[in-house]
Amino acid sequence: MKTKLLLLSIIFVFAAGVITQAQIKKYDIKSGIITFQTDMKMGSMQLTTKSIVYFDDYGMKECKETYTNDKLRTSVFSDGKNLYLLNHTQKTVTNQGPAYRGTEVRMEKTEFGSQKDWDAGSIKEAPAMTVAGKTCEVIVTDDGKGSVATYGGWDRILLYLDVQTQSVRSTQHAMKVEENAKVPPEKFTVPAGYKVQ
Repeated sequence: MKTKLLLLSIIFVFAAGVITQAQIKKYDIKSGIITFQTDMKMGSMQLTTKSIVYFDDYGMKECKETYTNDKLRTSVFSDGKNLYLLNHTQKTVTNQGPAYRGTEVRMEKTEFGSQKDWDAGSIKEAPAMTVAGKTCEVIVTDDGKGSVATYGGWDRILLYLDVQTQSVRSTQHAMKVEENAKVPPEKFTVPAGYKVQ
């Protein structure tokens, strides 16, 4: 009897560990570094920025650095517990509170809306596209009020996002994808000398 109880306990602990692992696995690969270019156009004005997304622990730890004219301006990162916003010009940091899951959108059908939205056609799949050498599944959302967004993802990682409204168009696409890269742990910590607001 004791042997059966011990065996059941071991099976339960193992199963609980597997379930927990499945729940916190945001992406299908453990780590990566992705370089993006974003082009935003509003009327005659156009702005191009660069951002780099670092992730580890399957996306539970994530950092997005945004550059303007090749100068690092802001970072948003999750250490697996909280979300932080860093202003590098002013050397300040703001704790945004508990982070549900990293900093970026997870490319998963269930993330985009209910089955009712899919049935109504406001969310739908589109033909695959290639971004930075990766074959991406594509999902298009249409709010019916002039805002259409196209998402392209590979291994649940968003590599392409095009948002069009009546007055603005913003396109973010990956330029380079480094799979299972060694990500510096300091990407997920507040730098020394930054003032907490």
